[in-house]
Amino acid sequence: MAFGIAIASGCTAHPRPGLAYGAVRAWNKTAGGEVHRSNSVDIPMSGVMDVEIDNFAGDVVIHSTGKSEGGTMDLVRRATSEMGERSELEDSLSDIHLTYEVVDRGDRKALVINATTDNAKPWFQAIDIDIAVPRLGVVIVRTNRGHVMATDFEDGVDIETTKGDVRVATNNPIRLPSTVLNKEGTIDWRVPPRSAGAYQLEAINGEVQVRVRKGSWLATDKRNDNNSNYGILNKGSNLVVLRTVEGDVQVYVGDNPTEMGSFID
Repeated sequence: MAFGIAIASGCTAHPRPGLAYGAVRAWNKTAGGEVHRSNSVDIPMSGVMDVEIDNFAGDVVIHSTGKSEGGTMDLVRRATSEMGERSELEDSLSDIHLTYEVVDRGDRKALVINATTDNAKPWFQAIDIDIAVPRLGVVIVRTNRGHVMATDFEDGVDIETTKGDVRVATNNPIRLPSTVLNKEGTIDWRVPPRSAGAYQLEAINGEVQVRVRKGSWLATDKRNDNNSNYGILNKGSNLVVLRTVEGDVQVYVGDNPTEMGSFID
């Protein structure tokens, strides 16, 4: 399975929108009638940061840089040709608003982002959000019509999207509750061998595939079949729920979970 926003060949430790993504954007802008406006923001950050994003529509990419401090946010506002004339599309980009703040979450801080639109035709608009933080803790994402990618998080994730693929991959053992809910898209979950959990995997009108290269996977539930799998990874009790409709669920447990390219182990 080639993930929708990073399908260029080769592997990368921090997968982000690559050549294929840029090519599609360029095609949409010229031949497809899409217009977009980009900007970047530097955000002072240090240590472990949670990231919480509520986006009305668009792709979301979040990853850890592994550095001691610093952070960036790259934004792409988009409008498609169905909205009207090109001038109308360009003017409509000003209706897309994004706010962010760094807030306290107990013993750590969280980057909280909210993206909305005032346009009367929001289904023709989106904003893509690409976040880099020094160290990534909890990931919370709500979006629509968008892919979601989270890489090298240290704690759990809570992700919901539609009409896009979700890939969560980390080199950090995950032993905390996590949830990924999708509709019309695939879920790809990749973690290292010392991870654990009570997994509930469901793919309505899709398939579930589990590859445990290292570790113990116990799946004896009578409900298990091609589109569902209830299993225990390394005797874990933290609930991991991965559910999608009109898509597949893929789970990989093994070495180098973030090393990926066009061909997924």
